[in-house]
This record gives sequence, structure tokens and C-alpha cells, in this order.
Amino acid sequence: MSNSILILSPDVITERMAGPAIRYWEFAKALIDSFQVTLAIPNPVSQVPVVIEPINLVQHKHENIDKLIQQHDIIIFQGFIFEHYPALQRTDKILIADMYDPVPLEGLEQGSLDIDNQVNMMNSQLEKADYFLCASERQRDLWLGHLLALGRINLFTYQQIQQRIVTVPFGLPDVMPQRTNMGFDHKDSFILLWGGGIWQWFDPLTVIRAIHKLLPEYPNLKLIFLGTQHPNPTIQVMPKQVQAETLAKELNLYNKQVIFKSGWVPYADLANYLLDANVGISSHFDTLETHFSFRTRILHYLWAGKPIITTSGDVLADEIIANNAGIVVEPKDEAGWISAIKKMYDSNYYVTCLNGVKTLAKKYCWSTVTKPLQNLCINASLAPDMVIENGVRISKTKDWEHEYSILKDKVEIIEKSNSWRITEPLRAMRRFLG
Repeated sequence: MSNSILILSPDVITERMAGPAIRYWEFAKALIDSFQVTLAIPNPVSQVPVVIEPINLVQHKHENIDKLIQQHDIIIFQGFIFEHYPALQRTDKILIADMYDPVPLEGLEQGSLDIDNQVNMMNSQLEKADYFLCASERQRDLWLGHLLALGRINLFTYQQIQQRIVTVPFGLPDVMPQRTNMGFDHKDSFILLWGGGIWQWFDPLTVIRAIHKLLPEYPNLKLIFLGTQHPNPTIQVMPKQVQAETLAKELNLYNKQVIFKSGWVPYADLANYLLDANVGISSHFDTLETHFSFRTRILHYLWAGKPIITTSGDVLADEIIANNAGIVVEPKDEAGWISAIKKMYDSNYYVTCLNGVKTLAKKYCWSTVTKPLQNLCINASLAPDMVIENGVRISKTKDWEHEYSILKDKVEIIEKSNSWRITEPLRAMRRFLG
């Protein structure tokens, strides 16, 4: 059994946390009962609102990363951290790459010019890590294909590879949300909550237009966007949010019936806003990003016991249909959104979704979704096709083939040399005497 785990968070952990930070905060809490856990974060520890004993909380940086790696048996990481700290590519410690966010697909949705770097970042992790985490069975298939293309599914790993890709979805707290303060000050409103950022792959415009058409009949409707500024200061407001605000202003709805809450809600206060909402919503496009996505905001709605209206195409939409936890609309279907909101506004229909919401919420509690991760860490081992040679992690297949090719070229050069031809009689006599 490996006793100590280093969790390298790529995102800031403060009182305001986005998905990656929440994920690693909850990983640390789930693993601490069985392991010695260090949660390493990119920001100063003084910014963390609550310390979870006995988790060791530190700030990771170039000055201490070598020591942190050396002190632990298992390292869990995500994203560009693997490139940021080259020491991870040299270590003989067990590496668990968290692939729950297919970053290049999000980059393509944004028209990013950095796609090659994003793909190379994914490739380097898939080539070197011992285990891989994903958020769904769809993602699992994606990474299996990627591993096959990179040569990581080979004679050494074939019998183990399915146990080395572990499905660990995003989760929700085991304890039901408790009100600690006031959330929204919108009494007698029917609130549709957009509980997260407005990224490029989302479609808020269709929902805003639907609200505009419904208001004459349903004047107490409110659409509230909860996350308009990511807590990580390096992540800027996206064009899609600007478009949403512009449309709301054009329709004379801005901060009246369509409200954009500034900033980012503290994680400890999130429950207050969720409990004040009537329905949780998510609207996205029919894209490859959607197909492999896992919308964390949907889990927040489930945690608060709120029925959901969302668009089709991702795995959670399928689960919502299967459990009757809400309504699923086709992408860009304005009429579908109008119909779904009307239907959910009806209290008789609304209550029919509540049992489905509860059932689905139980499936995604952090204590449940992290069990495969705990089992992985108990039995973790270096990948069978991975060796540490001269301080570098190399594959027994891909890297050795390259070395063999170099050696073969050198042998051919020797065989064509004059000294090789001159000494051929001596080698022949040795073979004869042998």
C-alpha cells in the first residue's frame, strides 16, 4: 500500500473556487481517512478559508516541487502542471493524470490558437503517467483511443489497461445543503439559475430570448447568471458573456428579469443561492465538447434538490431523462425552452421531478464517486511498460524502439568501414575455433 499522496491543484483554492479547485479540495477530504495527504495549491495558503486537519496544505512552486515529489508515493495532477514542473516527468513515483476535462475541445470552441500546445500537454501525460482519471464512460473511451494511438496499449499493458483508466466523476457534498445566509433577494419570483460561468461552448442567448417571450404571461420569471468572473484572475470574461449581456440590454431585461451577479460566489455560500432557485438550467450547443463534457453545475442543482432544464448531448442529460429529474431540450431550440419553462412552472409537474432529482443526487455524492480513486491508491503500481532510466520516465516500447534504431544505424556504419572488412578473417577464424 502507498501511504502518502500529493494532490497538485492547478487552480486557486480560496473562499471562491471553480470546478478544478473544488474537485481537488474534495479529493483531499475523501482520501485523508486512509492516507497521508498533501494538498498543494498555486496560491498562498493564507488565502484558504478553512484548514482540514490533518491535511498538509502547501503552496506548490519551482522552489519546493522536487522536495514535495520526493516526500510522497503517489502524485495526482491535472493539466499544464505536468509541463510546468518537468520534475514530474523524471520521477519514479506513481503518477495519476486527471483527464476529466478534455481541454483541447474547449480550446477549439474558443477558436484558440494554442491547440497544438494543449494537445501536446495531453499527449505528454498519456505517454508518461501510470493511471488516468476520467469523468464518464464516454471520456474513458476517448482516452482509450488516445492511449492506443500513442502506443501505451501494448503487450506490457494490454491485460491491465482497463484497470488503469478509472472513472471518477465530479461529485456533490454528502451533507444536504443548509442555509447559512440569504441568497437572492427576489421574493415571489420563479428563479431559473445559471450556476456557473458563461463559456464559449454555452448558449445563454436562446434562453434569454425564451424568457423575453414568456414574460407577458409569466411576469415573475427571473433568469440569474451566478458566475460572471472566474476566481482565477488569469481567466478573462469570454465573448459569449458579453453577447449575453448585450442581448439582455437590447431586450430591456438587463438586471431586471435577466440578472448577472458580479464576481463569483464563495463555495461556502453557494448553498444559499441554490436553495433560493426554483430550477437549475444549462444550455449548450451540439458539439464534440458537449459530447465528452461533464457539467459540474448540474451536480450543484442536484445537491440542492432542484429540477433541471438542460440541452441534450452530454451524459448528464441522458441521466436526467432516465431518472425523470427534469426536462431535456434540443440545442438552439427556443420553442423547446419556452415549452420546458412553462411545464416546470406548473407546480403539479414540478413535484414529479423531485424524486428523480434525489435518486440522481445519491449516485454522485463525493463519498461514492471517490471510492474507485481510494481503491486505486491502495493498489497502485508503476505502469508495466514504464521504466525509469537515467532519471527519465521512458516506455519499454516506444522509447526503446528509437534507441534500437540508433544502435542499428551505428552497426551498419561499422559494418561498412575498412577496419571491419580488414578484420573479417580474424572473426571467421574465431567462429571456426569456437
